[in-house]
Amino acid sequence: MKKIFLDANVVIDLLDNSARDHAVAVDSLRIIRNHFGKPVVSPITFVITNFILGKFIKNKVWHKKQMQLVFDAFDMTPLQPSFITKVFSTHFTDLEDGLQYQCALHAKARIILTKDINDFFDSRIPAVHPQDFVSRYQQLLKQR
Repeated sequence: MKKIFLDANVVIDLLDNSARDHAVAVDSLRIIRNHFGKPVVSPITFVITNFILGKFIKNKVWHKKQMQLVFDAFDMTPLQPSFITKVFSTHFTDLEDGLQYQCALHAKARIILTKDINDFFDSRIPAVHPQDFVSRYQQLLKQR
């Protein structure tokens, strides 16, 4: 089964109902779960999501439960010290995206779903914008 790796920006859009790309993130996740199994995320995504969304939520107990519910639905990659060393030998100037890429490589992901397509310009794993992912899926359905 093809593993689909989700970048942090997709997970944040998924959880933030007010995000411009929320509906696309929801559609992407539905497609992934129906056809590819559990999506894959990194511990970095957990930390970023917790930090950003946690700033806006006053009830920390509720926030913790929601984070657990959401992240139980994903497979989690490991994060190894060697990944950081590898980031510095890549083209990535956005070091967080470089670290995400190392996690996706380790997980043997077949696609990286991200809104930061330009940061993955020479990735060995195809980087696909969530809107393109959903559009391609809808085109395949029309062809059937």
